[in-house]
Amino acid sequence: MGLGEKSVIKIKTDRSFRMNTILLEDAIKREIAQGNIPIAIVGTAGTTDFGNIDPLKELASISLKYNTWFHIDAAYGCGLLLTDKYRGLLNGIELAHSVTVDYHKSFFQPVSSSGFLVCDKNFFNLITHHADYLNPKDHDEDGLPNQVNKSIQTTRRFDALKLWFTLRMMGRNKLGGYFDTIIETAAKIAGLLHSDSDFELMNESDISALVFRYRPKNLRLDVCAMNQYIKKAMFNQGKALVAGTKINQQFYLKFTLLNPLTTISDIENIIKIIKKHGNEYVRLNQASADFRRN
Repeated sequence: MGLGEKSVIKIKTDRSFRMNTILLEDAIKREIAQGNIPIAIVGTAGTTDFGNIDPLKELASISLKYNTWFHIDAAYGCGLLLTDKYRGLLNGIELAHSVTVDYHKSFFQPVSSSGFLVCDKNFFNLITHHADYLNPKDHDEDGLPNQVNKSIQTTRRFDALKLWFTLRMMGRNKLGGYFDTIIETAAKIAGLLHSDSDFELMNESDISALVFRYRPKNLRLDVCAMNQYIKKAMFNQGKALVAGTKINQQFYLKFTLLNPLTTISDIENIIKIIKKHGNEYVRLNQASADFRRN
């Protein structure tokens, strides 16, 4: 939007890693008291690290109270619209002024396929700019077709074709079943990690992202360094890859499940690989410590 990073006020999350609405309203009041004008609230439906969904209805209520634009980043969570079983997690999304979706994340599309949706098509007029060489106003007046007005980008591939073709061939129910599967698989994997005393699970995901780390009992080594070693060793070995992230300056591993064909057995094999490299790190560092003592 060209406003600069200092125009963005970050709001802390609660213990479930969802936006804290009390702190949000406090921040709005504080900015108003300082003479600033809050113009928008941005909620998230499917956070990148945890796959959790902000309290959308509460955010909508606060937005209405303070007359701000309400935008929802549903790039990850938009696929919940496909499933009858879990789509209630998106309750409140219909109250947004605008929503972003990435079909290549949860509608099982190849990169890239995204959309920017608004509740009133007239809002698109806010970002319309006429140039005589590109989309002169008289084209609109004469009813001439104008592809420029159908995309923020003036030159792009017909990415909507992929989504249209998938929906025509497979339908919402089939895709919804896929999304049900990844949510339920993630929940089972969370159970596996939670029941294994060698792992520390950071979250219970609304969707399918799990943040965790290998942390055997009575370990006196640097846990962050060990998990960074695990991630690099897995990459170098090439049998399986895991993502990584930092939470409160601590390094964690991460699963983001978006393939409905992924099985519990697949993940159990990856967990064995994680343990193998973790134990390898422990042996190497204990041997190094013993050598220094001697």
